[in-house]
Amino acid sequence: MSSDTFTKPSVRSALALFTPLLLIYCLSYFQRTGIPGTIFTQLQTDAGLDAVQISLISFSYIWVYALSQVFIGLLVDKYGGVRVILVGGVVLIAGSVIFPCAKTPSMMYLGRVLTGLGSGTVFLSILKVLDLWFDRRHYSTALGILYFSAYSGGILGTMPFAWCCRHFAWRNILLVIAAVTFVAYVCVTVFAARHKLPPPAKTPLSLRPLLKLIRNRNTWKVSFASNMVFANYFVLQTVFGMKFLQDFCGLSATAASWVILAMTVASTICASCLGLVCRLFDNRRRPPLIVTAGLNLFVVLFLMTAIALHASAWLFAIGYVLCAFSSCLNGNGVMMIQEINSRDMAALAPAFTNMVAYLLVTMLTIPLGVCLEAFPHHIGPSGGEVYAPAAYLTVFGIMACLTMLSLAVAWMLPETHGKYLGEKSDNDIPADMGE
Repeated sequence: MSSDTFTKPSVRSALALFTPLLLIYCLSYFQRTGIPGTIFTQLQTDAGLDAVQISLISFSYIWVYALSQVFIGLLVDKYGGVRVILVGGVVLIAGSVIFPCAKTPSMMYLGRVLTGLGSGTVFLSILKVLDLWFDRRHYSTALGILYFSAYSGGILGTMPFAWCCRHFAWRNILLVIAAVTFVAYVCVTVFAARHKLPPPAKTPLSLRPLLKLIRNRNTWKVSFASNMVFANYFVLQTVFGMKFLQDFCGLSATAASWVILAMTVASTICASCLGLVCRLFDNRRRPPLIVTAGLNLFVVLFLMTAIALHASAWLFAIGYVLCAFSSCLNGNGVMMIQEINSRDMAALAPAFTNMVAYLLVTMLTIPLGVCLEAFPHHIGPSGGEVYAPAAYLTVFGIMACLTMLSLAVAWMLPETHGKYLGEKSDNDIPADMGE
């Protein structure tokens, strides 16, 4: 979609669209983090599901979300963000209603598949809206707000959701979430009916942009350099990080969950500062990627040293929070992968790197699990397996090696200075991101 065929609306009109989109993204992120982990016990006791069935609930969402990204990116670049989210929003709301109303596992799977597919349209659609409806000099600030809204949904999906489930029926809570999502969707629909939308791209829908994208070596470099840090953070936060705090540090499940919550809150606060960071780096993309990879490497080495020295639990908590700081500039990679390609791939490029992010998580999770099981372990007082310090040292060692590789790749990236490379019209955009 060419930006010269569309006149940017007033700031007031842009915000009238951006605000309900933020709410939809916040609630879609809640769907990703709160289900099934927070209501694991309720799904066992109330819905009668076993661990395998609950794992399939998580699997059905994540894989549909990840595998749909490239296709959705092509649709967004062809038809525009608003049109795609008008369709995707219906799918998201349908899945959000079906899951809590479902009485059988198969209907629950269907609900999560629809929720994952609908959620997959939200982030990419908003990125396209930001690219066309907002001035590029304000892009990083708006993207920081977008990430803040996402991580806020992630926070709501942890302890606040668990607290509500102790006082109210979990099905009713999820239906309320679906209702609020519907209200935000109606606001977007009303806006679309009253305002002229950017015309669809004249070029036919094809895989040529995707082929052009993957032939660009810098696409792979940015995807790996930025998402390796995210993968380390995601795995530490959601896979074995809480288990490690209980096994090695001796924390209770409640205390360990508070550390994970602090980690999530730190990410939320830092993500909102993306625009400020871009101004501090004079709108350069390469230095923040180098800094985040370097900080992430320091954090992993710090945790390995703490394990070797049998340090106190509070030092590990500090390491977890620092890991959140190292991952909070993931939006910088999103902007860079857009700028090393072209504006007509403003949604496809982030879609590709988003897919790579979750593939890296999957590729990292499996070998880490194998490493934990390969070392001697024993059954703890709670009945769960307790893994040896050497196993965790090996796990963090693998993460350190991959982070060093991502740091080296970040050094090899070209600088974009906040402009689309090769797009002459963007050369007039000031490098200063100040508003």
